[in-house]
Amino acid sequence: MKTLIVSYLPSLEDSSTKKILDAFTSSIKNSTIEYLDLLKNPPSFFMADSLAAYRMRNYGGVKLNKEQETSIASIDSMCQQLKSADIVVLAYPMHNFGMPGIIKTYFDAVLQHGETFKYGAKGPEGLMKGKKALTIYTSGGGYSADKATHEYPNWDTLTVLSKIEFSFMGYSEIEIIGAQGTLNASPGYKEKAIADASEKVKKIAEKWNL
Repeated sequence: MKTLIVSYLPSLEDSSTKKILDAFTSSIKNSTIEYLDLLKNPPSFFMADSLAAYRMRNYGGVKLNKEQETSIASIDSMCQQLKSADIVVLAYPMHNFGMPGIIKTYFDAVLQHGETFKYGAKGPEGLMKGKKALTIYTSGGGYSADKATHEYPNWDTLTVLSKIEFSFMGYSEIEIIGAQGTLNASPGYKEKAIADASEKVKKIAEKWNL
């Protein structure tokens, strides 16, 4: 079994998200772990040449030349890395009520037609069936994850979009664990939120027999 840890932790060792991720990884006993640090290896944006190459190959079935292949090489590498994992874990902070742009760019790289999803007669079909996904995040404020609207406190778009992206790829189990309110000034609030989330991810590792 292989677990892929994809992280974006710009606060480095001071990261609250890292504390929860560390609790999860320390609970893994039966799985190999591969790490992708997006701070060191950020995903590429689709530009005019790479988008054209992707569309030609993945939707048109056109064999690409060397230059075209090079334009999407980094995107393909991340997609194949994701496909090779039985479990994928994304760990990052909430920025402005949602996932940071670099995380959305990562999803744009790995959501590839014919690789992680396809379109058939009945519409989209995820190709990652049987695999599991976990999102670990922290947020400074506290927001509702039940739905996302323009009205406070329904401002958590991170949970909604994470579920959509992984569901679209067909992941069989999707878990999202967050520690909200890490900027709450009440004594002990932040520490309790992190501790509670850490216990939840440990239970997920146990449930998935990692």
